[in-house]
Amino acid sequence: MILARLILGLLSLAPMTGYELKKHFDSSINHFWNADKAQIYRTLAQLVKDGHATVTTIAQRNYPDRQEHHITDQGRRELVEWLGGEVTAHT
Repeated sequence: MILARLILGLLSLAPMTGYELKKHFDSSINHFWNADKAQIYRTLAQLVKDGHATVTTIAQRNYPDRQEHHITDQGRRELVEWLGGEVTAHT
């Protein structure tokens, strides 16, 4: 659940591929939340399935096609609701 929200937060900044999301995790979020590549891709697939994100295939010359993910209006509402929610301590 937290991983999905973190990904939605990053997608709210700009559309990204799974590879780009992993790079952002490794350079910033990794300091407090670790996610491996498989977790990120599984979560992206679930976000698309739930309607919180869409994926666009972008053809590239001499490289595999890019799978660029975009946050949807529903995903943005979900993110805003989570950010405005009550904070609870986990011990």
